[in-house]
Amino acid sequence: MSKVSIGKTFGSIYFILGTSIAAGMLGLPIVMAHNHFYTTMVMLFTAWALMTTGAWCFLQVNLGFKEGANIITMTRALLPRYVVWFTWLAYLLLLYSLICAYLAASGDLLQTLCIHFHIQLPRWLATVAACSLLGAIVYKGIAYVDMSNRVLMSIKLVVCLVIISFVFPHDRLYALTLGDYKWRMNGFLVMICSFGYAVIIPSIRSYVGDARRQLNQIVILGSFLPLVLYLLWIAVVQGAIARAGSDGLIAMANVANTNSLLMAQLVAISHRPVLVSFSVVFVSICSLTGFLGVSVALMHGLADGLKVDRNSKAKRSLALYTWLLPIIIVIYKPEIFLAALSYAGFCCVYILMILPMVLYYLQSKKRG
Repeated sequence: MSKVSIGKTFGSIYFILGTSIAAGMLGLPIVMAHNHFYTTMVMLFTAWALMTTGAWCFLQVNLGFKEGANIITMTRALLPRYVVWFTWLAYLLLLYSLICAYLAASGDLLQTLCIHFHIQLPRWLATVAACSLLGAIVYKGIAYVDMSNRVLMSIKLVVCLVIISFVFPHDRLYALTLGDYKWRMNGFLVMICSFGYAVIIPSIRSYVGDARRQLNQIVILGSFLPLVLYLLWIAVVQGAIARAGSDGLIAMANVANTNSLLMAQLVAISHRPVLVSFSVVFVSICSLTGFLGVSVALMHGLADGLKVDRNSKAKRSLALYTWLLPIIIVIYKPEIFLAALSYAGFCCVYILMILPMVLYYLQSKKRG
């Protein structure tokens, strides 16, 4: 059993944080705007418990295969062929939906940043530029992604706490008691998706080795920190921004620039112009880290499923398969952000919760 260096352990936890605390975090206060905060808490804890259990099972099953094995190899070994094809479909829908969501957010923010500097950049070009810049990091390999993610996550956590400290004094705690107690499936699916870090577990294992104890600790700690931050973020945002009205949280759900509108409202409420810069940095990094993590997962998953050496010349084809379709979708439907997260949530239930538990049961039964 190998030991994991402190640096790789830290980087792996940050990798989970970067994949979880991504653009989906920004959508949570919006998609749950109809609900009482008590209902939101119950739903969030439920999503966390289910997804953490699924991630733990995913890791145990993956450790039973050779390094580099991913969801398709695991499914082929333990389930019938028709389940493998269904898993392929759900896996691709999940990761393509997530990449579309993060790419839509990244394109929106790059365009907004250019406008801030008086540069006119068409939305389609902003989408292509964002994908090209981030894709170059992923293409270089997971070590480059790790280093980039450590820097981005450190900045993101500091900026997030600064934003919360600026907005919190303007919170109206009674606002958290507004809304109903209805269990809304679209909101729950976005929550499920926000804990969808298990897709990067095979990549983390390849990166750090087969130290089971350390990998278990990485998964548990990496999943608990997003839960705490999500609760704090939802409470602060819903306490500060009105839910109804043309500028309210509910109205933000179906527009192309969801994230930039949310941050603009927080800036207006806090009366701190400096928050404009902080908000741009925060929202941008949320999208960037999510895109990096999911892109690594999809590229490695495609390499496994298609039996391609991801370090060979075929890597160019893997890159094309990973990003071409999301670019096309986001160019033609830039308002896809929250809808893509909801679609991804459906697939998350199967790929990252139901399937890992079934595979873990079958693997344990097979071992006797």
